[in-house]
Amino acid sequence: MDGVVLAWIAVFWLTAMADGLQVTVPDKKKVAMLFQPTVLRCHFSTSSHQPAVVQWKFKSYCQDRMGESLGMSSPRAQSLSKRNLEWDPYLDCLDSRRTVRVVASKQGSTVTLGDFYRGREITIVHDADLQIGKLMWGDSGLYYCIITTPDDLEGKNEDSAELLVLE
Repeated sequence: MDGVVLAWIAVFWLTAMADGLQVTVPDKKKVAMLFQPTVLRCHFSTSSHQPAVVQWKFKSYCQDRMGESLGMSSPRAQSLSKRNLEWDPYLDCLDSRRTVRVVASKQGSTVTLGDFYRGREITIVHDADLQIGKLMWGDSGLYYCIITTPDDLEGKNEDSAELLVLE
């Protein structure tokens, strides 16, 4: 029995070594209610023995998404997205055309909130989950979970989730 467990541990370790850092946000789109709490989950695996730095970044929508959720999207956005099925007029734009800010960072057990989020009930729990105490209107957008390790530079170090806050 012990040999089987050791074999599985060896296979898992070799897989992690081959893949390097892997970050996954399991829920790609989350709808939550205004003034309610929510948690955005983030999982990661790494071959590093050094502690990881976890950072959550917020990126606003490229244009207001509330119209679409109420069934009032613009004809121009509809025609553009029909021509290019991979392009999303709400999510795909340069960072210079939207608000980008750090929500929170965690190194070891220390969590630091970005300037805009100070005073709010926000923290990083478990290894890398972003917990928001009360959602506000401006919280709708994209959230990026970014993991940095000093000695595991290969692989995928970020993933994202869309959060839509409704009344």
